[in-house]
Amino acid sequence: MTPPDETTDAEVELEQRSLERAGGALAAMRARAEGLLADLRAAGNPEPDYEAALKHRVAVLGESGRPLLFGRIDETAGTTWRIGRRHVEEQGGEVLVVDWRAPVAVPFYRARPGTALGLRRRRQIMVEDHRVLAVADDLFDGGGDAGSTRLRGGDALLRELERARTGEMLDIVATIQAEQDEIIRAPLEGMIVVQGGPGTGKTAVGLHRAAFLLYNNPHLARTGVLVIGPSRAFLRYIAQVLPSLGEEAVVQTTISDIAPRVKVRGSDGALAARVKGDARMARVLERALALQRSSLHEPVRLVARHVSVTVDPDAVNDAVGSVASKHAPYKAGRAGIRSQLLSLSRRRLRERGRFEADEDWFPKELAASVRFGSLLDLLWPAVSANQLVHDLLSRPALLARASEGILTADEAAALVRPRAKTLAGAPWTTDDLPLLDEASFLINGRTRSYGHIVCDEAQDLSPMHFRMLARRAGQGSLTVLGDIAQATGAHAYGSWEEVLPHLPRSPRLRREELTLGYRAPAQILEFASRLLPLSAPSIRPTASVRVGRTAPSIEQVPATSLAVAALSAGFGLVDEGFLVGVISPPGALETSLVAASRHDPRVGRLDRDGMSRPVTIVPAPLAKGLEFDAVVVVEPAGIADGDLRGLRLLYVALTRPIQRLSIVHSLPLPEVLR
Repeated sequence: MTPPDETTDAEVELEQRSLERAGGALAAMRARAEGLLADLRAAGNPEPDYEAALKHRVAVLGESGRPLLFGRIDETAGTTWRIGRRHVEEQGGEVLVVDWRAPVAVPFYRARPGTALGLRRRRQIMVEDHRVLAVADDLFDGGGDAGSTRLRGGDALLRELERARTGEMLDIVATIQAEQDEIIRAPLEGMIVVQGGPGTGKTAVGLHRAAFLLYNNPHLARTGVLVIGPSRAFLRYIAQVLPSLGEEAVVQTTISDIAPRVKVRGSDGALAARVKGDARMARVLERALALQRSSLHEPVRLVARHVSVTVDPDAVNDAVGSVASKHAPYKAGRAGIRSQLLSLSRRRLRERGRFEADEDWFPKELAASVRFGSLLDLLWPAVSANQLVHDLLSRPALLARASEGILTADEAAALVRPRAKTLAGAPWTTDDLPLLDEASFLINGRTRSYGHIVCDEAQDLSPMHFRMLARRAGQGSLTVLGDIAQATGAHAYGSWEEVLPHLPRSPRLRREELTLGYRAPAQILEFASRLLPLSAPSIRPTASVRVGRTAPSIEQVPATSLAVAALSAGFGLVDEGFLVGVISPPGALETSLVAASRHDPRVGRLDRDGMSRPVTIVPAPLAKGLEFDAVVVVEPAGIADGDLRGLRLLYVALTRPIQRLSIVHSLPLPEVLR
């Protein structure tokens, strides 16, 4: 393959005409769809599914603001295809643009030296504001090194990487690299686990995979695709990626937001958080639920109208044992016991020659009687998920019985908290949410499932979180993405081998690793990677595809002026045209930064303003998944905090910038960074 060729002005004009022709055809396609929708509504009583399909088509054919086409491939057989965001054809049926997700587009992303995949030419078309700025060709001659890692569309890629950030993540559809494309286009069936260092495009790969699967598997529009992110700030950041690719049928949320809703007002210590996330808690909850049931020790006389019947303890307890052995959801078990008690009562009456048992009124009135309800509540009481978890955590005797032989005494003691007067007043924590979800499933036996789940930043999920995912992966189809070096949760895994046992079992498990970093320049990645031998020795450093303009800058100042110096550094970077994140330890320093910037409209808080201001104050635990043109990391020693989790948080903070990294500190830096 010859080096990329910057082509002539005539070729640029040729692609400009192709772009304009495609734009006109797209507008005509939208107009035709709008006409069909108007005709349908004018006819009265439109068929709902057809109307919804037309409305969706009108929406996806709209102007996205991003380039309609970005590539071209010339096959050796003589056919030329232009590659873009969506399929575009003229009314006569001539295809002007092929959707990037179509099989014919695969060589655009994967052809390489020695493996041309039937191509003679691949052209990258760089477009901005509906104008073709430049084109660059790869010409394939069948030679070259098939193992080359040369970047595809390098000029366009570097242009995109160095584009100023806007506070919203952009799609990478024009610059997807071969290693990313192989993951994006993997079959729907089974599970893919992707390890990728900072800036390797994990998030983009996950989102583009969702778009690809929806395009190639129409049934997913019905069964749904679920995208799980680490925080609501992260979701705001990625919110426009899928719509820009023409996909709206995706639920984007956090793992906490799919759990039963409670008011989170408390927090857990490190040990309690770790125990609550441990998979053993599923067994503790199952036993706690079983302990709600009781046996009958004396005969009970039941009455309906003028008829009475006495039920025998042994027969009742046998019925309870039979229902319990089926391991049905708890609520279904209660319904089963109700039915068994009615059958047992009717059988006893028939044995006495009383035929009221066969009258329609008898089972209804017996079941409605006070004594029958009391017996049912004794044997198999109604219980809610919230009540079960609240009781487990605030009744030491119940916790001791439920956790015996499962948790240690210290682990059980860490879970105990004072009992609230009401469920609404319970000091729920975020670590309680997986327990509530597990309890809800044990009781109700159902939850919303999806045709595919994309889980980003999975390294921070606990085993109980992974159980939540498994319940919602109805077909076992998942894409799990993360970076062990950035694992900062209560279960700070050392390798994916520690994670895999907690993921759904799949006969089609595929593991992938993204090795090239596209976000942070080499100087920044090399600086941050000094932490890896301490924080994640099993992970190899990410190699950057580009060299930055400057090395990280480091400034030491007195503690009393730390906040002011950090903001000053941020404003200096803003003056250079950068979108800036100021990342600090949570707590007093974050409060000082907020106070120092309170009346400056250039500064925003991540939780309140997203990334809409020139400077955003970001607590280190919330920086994961975000990116800025430039980052000021404040007091690295405070973020590192002398432990594994802190070192990984610092690694995350240092790898957020696209262009520039500044460090402002008063305490000595961690030794490996000096």
